[in-house]
Amino acid sequence: MNDGGEHDIESTELLIRRAGPADARAIAEVTVAGWQAAYRGILPDDFLDSLRVDARETAWRSMLESDVGGGTPAWVAERAGRIVGFVSSGPPRDEDVPLPAAEIYALYVRPESWRQGLGTALLEVARDHWRAGGAQAVVLWVFEPNLRARSFYEATGWQLDGSRQELQLSGTSAIEVRYRARLSS
Repeated sequence: MNDGGEHDIESTELLIRRAGPADARAIAEVTVAGWQAAYRGILPDDFLDSLRVDARETAWRSMLESDVGGGTPAWVAERAGRIVGFVSSGPPRDEDVPLPAAEIYALYVRPESWRQGLGTALLEVARDHWRAGGAQAVVLWVFEPNLRARSFYEATGWQLDGSRQELQLSGTSAIEVRYRARLSS
């Protein structure tokens, strides 16, 4: 990693760097495309079809602008100048997660870029950041029926920790399960 927070990942084509407010539109596009591809069959089609990039862009811009102190960092993966994935993180939101720890809030890759190592690379950058800051564990939530994501997390060393929660999304109930990864020093 250089002083600018950029990572070269085994290819001059892929660059992982800290996200800023100017990346909000691209992050929103990745988010909507990711939700619509990954959660089809898990969440109702009408809900997924109603997702709009503009609304997500506004939310992402606000989040990225408000992270002045760097307490909730996000990184983007760029290939040939185009953002193809991102990860966002911060302190754990659950009171039962022992500190020092962190949480991966979101990890999405454009569907056409799945299974190319981007998710693994983004997770590693976030884990390295939190490890360097003294965190001993990282947690994340995933929809229980999202077997593709769960297999990915399990293959990269994450383990279920037994926690479950129910989300209400536009009148639909969805169950999430929590994964945890230990960070070695």
